[in-house]
Amino acid sequence: METVERLIRAGLYTGPLNLNYVAIGGASAFHPADLVEFARRTPDGAVLTIESIMRSTLPMNTIAIALGLHVRVGIEDNLWAPRKERITSVQQVEQLVRIADELGRDIATAQEARRIYPIGEYWTNADETLDHLGLPPNRRPGERGVPLRHPSPARGGALA
Repeated sequence: METVERLIRAGLYTGPLNLNYVAIGGASAFHPADLVEFARRTPDGAVLTIESIMRSTLPMNTIAIALGLHVRVGIEDNLWAPRKERITSVQQVEQLVRIADELGRDIATAQEARRIYPIGEYWTNADETLDHLGLPPNRRPGERGVPLRHPSPARGGALA
């Protein structure tokens, strides 16, 4: 995330963040705390989708749904249901739809998904990109400390 933010702050990338947390071991772990930490550090204006592999797919996706994130499934990642029987991509989607329903999460239509995942959209500069993603603006010359998105009353004016 730090590398991506540096690219955005330098104006080298000015588009949306459609992130995919891939819990397959190695770079991204199967432990729920790792997923929660990554979700916590994801900018509010980003879209975060979770995927995993084999028997960790259902638990990781269930956690993701409970956190309000997006999920992906399919036989390219997983061939097995919880009780070690084969499962198709359609069955995996149906399973997650049931879980989402139980957790009170709506399922996006294809049209809604296109709006959720802005593809091919770009902004004019780093400042506009930071604003769209909900990140603090770049520091201005001579500004010390970390800039705030909205100045506090003490910095921006008297208390009401």
